Amino acid sequence: MSSSPAEIVNAQLRAYNARDTEAFIATYAEDACIYSMPGERLEFRGHAQIAAHYGGKTFQNPALQAQILARLVVGNKVIDHERATGVREEPIEVLVIYEVQAGLIQNVWFHPPDQAAPPAAD
Repeated sequence: MSSSPAEIVNAQLRAYNARDTEAFIATYAEDACIYSMPGERLEFRGHAQIAAHYGGKTFQNPALQAQILARLVVGNKVIDHERATGVREEPIEVLVIYEVQAGLIQNVWFHPPDQAAPPAAD
């Protein structure tokens, strides 16, 4: 049974909030790319880089939490307005676009409000 793009992104968010690297990576394509915007700067490519980052410093933070404030789904794109805590001193809000292909997240674009690096790159 195939999951919808929104269900796949929800599974990714649950794994993120649980700080479960294995479940988190399982939602991504082997060659997935994570970008920060503007300028589409490639932050991470593939399971190894994503797992090293999130499974390392990011998921070690017990205060880490993300929540969806608003969502729009258009075809295979899931566009979330998210609030993340435990990334910086103050909660931050970002626009995140997930592209799902063949049941896995293929690309992610973080659009931080302050043009700084996305929460994934802290």
